[in-house]
Amino acid sequence: MTRPRRIRTGLVLLTPLIAALVLSGCSVPRSGASATSEVGGCASVLPLARHAVRGQGTLTLIRRVDKDQIAAITTEVGAIAPPPPSPPSGTRPPPQPPPTDATTGQPLPKTCVVVYRGHYPTGTVDGTGPSASSGQYAIIVLRVRHPAVDRVFVVDQLPAGLPR
Repeated sequence: MTRPRRIRTGLVLLTPLIAALVLSGCSVPRSGASATSEVGGCASVLPLARHAVRGQGTLTLIRRVDKDQIAAITTEVGAIAPPPPSPPSGTRPPPQPPPTDATTGQPLPKTCVVVYRGHYPTGTVDGTGPSASSGQYAIIVLRVRHPAVDRVFVVDQLPAGLPR
């Protein structure tokens, strides 16, 4: 065998091995933020948030939030929290464990906050009500399980209680 032929044969044999190593490295779990852990559970409600701001502004933040974080955001922006829904009459079924993401095993988010940055004069963001102020940030709190807009705030500065 001549030397160039050996090199060519070696490259032909190594190419699939290198490709397999590169591709398998893409699917290895890593620490840190990923689309699945940070945004994936909120992706289904992004169209609702975009509709609330009427397609205006730049998507700035997407985060999962819990009820304590929502309460902190609501208090900090000076809004009055809506009353909690009243429980249905009769007996309540036993609580079910939260659904989990098949890829990470983490509980799926039930509520997400989406922030858009833009110019939002009074009345230009759906769901803010007639007494809403104007500002440069639209903060939209969305329920994920049964997708719906929960709360909308328009502010000039993001609250410190908003997870970053």
